[in-house]
Amino acid sequence: MTYLIANSSLNVLVIDENTEILSMLAKVLFCIGHSATVFSNPAEAIEELTVNKNYDAVITDCFLDIKSMTFAGIDLIESLLDIKKLPVLVWSMYVDRLIPHIHDKEHVTFLKKPEENVSYIFTWLDKIKKIENEQFDTYPIYQLIYSSKEIDGFTENDLMDILISSRKHNKTAGISGALIYHNKCFLQVLEGEQVAVENRFYEWIEKDKRHVEVTLLTKGIVNKRIFLNWDMGFFGSHDGEDYVLLGLTDFNKHPAGQFFRDNLTNSQKELLSI
Repeated sequence: MTYLIANSSLNVLVIDENTEILSMLAKVLFCIGHSATVFSNPAEAIEELTVNKNYDAVITDCFLDIKSMTFAGIDLIESLLDIKKLPVLVWSMYVDRLIPHIHDKEHVTFLKKPEENVSYIFTWLDKIKKIENEQFDTYPIYQLIYSSKEIDGFTENDLMDILISSRKHNKTAGISGALIYHNKCFLQVLEGEQVAVENRFYEWIEKDKRHVEVTLLTKGIVNKRIFLNWDMGFFGSHDGEDYVLLGLTDFNKHPAGQFFRDNLTNSQKELLSI
């Protein structure tokens, strides 16, 4: 199955008793560009949302099958909305029992499990309008594009580690950009202050043992950031059955794919098969 990458990065609170579902959603949401914080206990999720209101959406089970839960059903949904009027997707086997009792249809959407309905979740998230990041840079924007190839034995866990460390570092350093995985190659654009971008490339990326043939393609000052709202956007494409999360998007339809086609020479594009 193929999913387009999200139009903007959202902070999503995910609540479900099933740890396998939590793990699956966390990985897939992360790979298409969102940040997911997961909880199996609704009370802990309520506490998190009370303290940290920097969330854009909630995906939750209704926990009607667990009588010992403090927050379940209507109480859970109303408690979430009392804290912040966020878009809430109730994804549960028991939505039919809950729908007649929820009056706030403006913020609440219902989806009946099972897992085959995951594709709808991404459609729902894509409709959420997030206030765009207004970042006023006080320095010229320096942009750097490089390519590299995966090492033998590169795994999905390696990819997740790369994305996690990239987003954590880039947010602190004021770097935005996108990472593309295509035909066993990586394409990455970094943009920000020149010192920060070059330090990231020469001191970290070039020395990373998880890829080889690191090639600097272009660098220089540009008019503005292209990936303003991405600490590190990502999409991947892979034919191997073991790379479930690396086949999430269509390179030809992806806006970052168009960016690279516009900014690389014909010989570079032929080398990378794009």
